[in-house]
Amino acid sequence: MGKNMDWIYRPINEPDLENTLEAVEKALGFKLFVWQKTFIATGVFRQYGATTAEILRELLAVDARPLDYTTRPGSHKGAFYREELLKIKEKLDAAGVPTRKVATSRQQLWEYMKEYESKNIERYHAGWPGREDKHRIWK
Repeated sequence: MGKNMDWIYRPINEPDLENTLEAVEKALGFKLFVWQKTFIATGVFRQYGATTAEILRELLAVDARPLDYTTRPGSHKGAFYREELLKIKEKLDAAGVPTRKVATSRQQLWEYMKEYESKNIERYHAGWPGREDKHRIWK
């Protein structure tokens, strides 16, 4: 092959997100491809590694509504996705990377939703604008 393949790991042009993604890579023990980084940042551009990028996109949306994993998934694919998401979340949390709340019990869901709704009320009263582009998780 002999060609320089560094381009597949190149940084994207958002320094804050790139710093977060470097911490993610360190926590997971592997580098993300540029198309995974692009998908995490913008919600578009799918190629190989899309499942990992989708999981990271969900987990890095720390201000989003907590994920409700209190019921069984309806398929093997759903079960696989959930299992992978929880494994990745555990690694990111252990490395100190902020992640979205994931409720695996009714009690957790109740607590997380109470906290989420409280934050949204505070943001509303503080004049915090909603996301202009619902597909972007990074400004």
